[in-house]
Amino acid sequence: MRKLSPFKAVAHALSSVWGYRNVALRIGLIWVPVMLLIGLIEVYAGAADPTASTQLGLIQMLTGIVSVIAVCSMAVNWHRFILRDEMGPGLRLDGDVFRYAGNTVLIMLAMLIPALVLVVGMLAAPPLGTLIGLPLVLAAGGIVTRLSIKLPAVALGNTGFTFKDAWAASAGNFWPCVGVFALNAAILLAIVFVLTIAGNLLSQVSAPLSLGFQLLMAVLLQLFYSIFNASVFTSLYGFFVERRDF
Repeated sequence: MRKLSPFKAVAHALSSVWGYRNVALRIGLIWVPVMLLIGLIEVYAGAADPTASTQLGLIQMLTGIVSVIAVCSMAVNWHRFILRDEMGPGLRLDGDVFRYAGNTVLIMLAMLIPALVLVVGMLAAPPLGTLIGLPLVLAAGGIVTRLSIKLPAVALGNTGFTFKDAWAASAGNFWPCVGVFALNAAILLAIVFVLTIAGNLLSQVSAPLSLGFQLLMAVLLQLFYSIFNASVFTSLYGFFVERRDF
C-alpha cells in the first residue's frame, strides 16, 4: 500500500501546470470567449429583471451546464496530455468529455449535503455550525478526492475503471486525501480573497471597471482552476493506479 504525501501531490500538480503552461494556455484560451459570454449573459440577465427568478434560474442552469462541459473538455485534454503525451484538439467535445461530465456531476452531488450543512449552520449558529459543518465538509472532501481518481481513467477512455476501483486504489489514504482536498481548497480561497480585494478597490474608482475586472478574473480563475484541479487528479491517478512517483 502506497502512502500519499498531500504536499508532494499538490506541489507536483502546480509544477505540472507551470511547467506545461504553454499547453495549458492552448487548451484553455479557446474557451475564453465562451466563458466570457456566459458571464455576460448571467450579469445582464440578472440586471435586466432581478424579479424574474424563474427566467434567471433557467439561464443560470443552462450556463452552468455549458460551464461544466467546458471545464470537463479542458480536463480531458489535460489528462491525456500529461498521462499519454497526447496533444488533442483544443475544443474537444466527444464521448469521453460527456462521460467525464456525468461522473463530475455525480461527484459534485456527493459534496452537496455537507456543503449545505455548513452554509445553513453558519447562518443559523455561526460558531456551532462551523464547528460541525467544517469537519463534515473536510471528510466529504477526502471521500470525493478518492472517488475523483476515476476521472483520469474516464478521460483515457477506460470504461472498466469504476468508482470502486478508485476507492480500492487509494485504500489507506483517507487522511492524506483530506489533506489534498484542504490544500486544494486553500489555494482556491486564497486566490478568490485576493481578487475580491482587488475588485473592491477598483469599485472605488469605477463600478464598470470593477465589473469588467471581476468578470475577466472569474473567467481566468476558472480556466486556471480547471487545469490545476485536473492536474491534481492526474497526479493521484499516476501515483495510485500507474504507480508513478512525484
